[in-house]
Amino acid sequence: MRWIESPDGFCRFCFLAKKKNGNAVYRNKCRRVLRPLFFGMVPAIEKPVWAMVIVTDSSTEMTPERLRESALKLFRKMEWKLPEGGLENAGEG
Repeated sequence: MRWIESPDGFCRFCFLAKKKNGNAVYRNKCRRVLRPLFFGMVPAIEKPVWAMVIVTDSSTEMTPERLRESALKLFRKMEWKLPEGGLENAGEG
């Protein structure tokens, strides 16, 4: 993930899955899983950021559970506190 502090005070996220990692169905699934996780964290972010989240694993290696685990690791690294109720069910589908 790459990020900068937000110049306009709003959080913005971009989810990037390259073509070489999988077909359009896989890339869209990655975005559908990650989007609610990251936007659910917005209330817990003290300093708004513009962030680009890059999915590097291929479609044969990545599962929705693994995407969620990776997102949670990023949240801990960024020191973003999980909102009450957690994110366990976010992004299912």
